[in-house]
Amino acid sequence: MKRRRPEPWIMRNIRINANTGKVIPPRSVVKLLSPWGDDQGTIFRIGYYSRQDGLNCVWLVNELGTYEQTTDLKSIDEDFEILKLSDETDLHGVNREVLGPISDADFVKL
Repeated sequence: MKRRRPEPWIMRNIRINANTGKVIPPRSVVKLLSPWGDDQGTIFRIGYYSRQDGLNCVWLVNELGTYEQTTDLKSIDEDFEILKLSDETDLHGVNREVLGPISDADFVKL
């Protein structure tokens, strides 16, 4: 009987951190619950996904409309509260407007 070679560590890491199939649509609004420097309690919007980065790389957009930082879907589940789930169907934002600054009226609704 042949013995299987052990899985390379990089492949194991990719498999463990791979997309779980649950993708949060762009334009959804989330609130950071865990302490990340001074960002705890900050409200972010989920930006459009990059084809190059894949669906497990979640872009966080601040209130000024700047793509500020990235995280993964596992971190979104553990460290964020979803305040509003968007009905956006285009994950990559092809032929869509760029996310701009959030208006005061929209911010009050949250």
